[in-house]
Amino acid sequence: MIGGALTLAAIAWPTVGCRRKHPVPPTPPTKAQPGPDARPSIDPTFLILVWMETTPPGAAVRRVSDGHVMGYTPEIIEFHQSAEPETIRFELQGYLPLTREVSALSDGELKVVLEPIPKGRHPATKKSKGSKEHPK
Repeated sequence: MIGGALTLAAIAWPTVGCRRKHPVPPTPPTKAQPGPDARPSIDPTFLILVWMETTPPGAAVRRVSDGHVMGYTPEIIEFHQSAEPETIRFELQGYLPLTREVSALSDGELKVVLEPIPKGRHPATKKSKGSKEHPK
């Protein structure tokens, strides 16, 4: 019986070996998905639009790097696309100036609340906490 099985195997082997499988078509290339740390491409000629709003309205939006007033709130301010954030300052008479960094990668919005300058107190004449009165 073992001899018959070996004979059958010897006859079947060339038949199996000669058979060709249908060629497998190549898989179409897929788009590589960016990894979590991949950065979008930057085009410095592309304009980014950022809605700026303050409470109260009417604050000047000033670019810190050169002091240029970019507009007054509420307004859409344009930035050239950049990987580096843009530092801006909101200024309104009677309110403390407020500095923020704005991402220049994609469109967005920035809403801030300005704090009034405390009445009767000037920041330069503020008493330090550690000062004590002399006993009389």
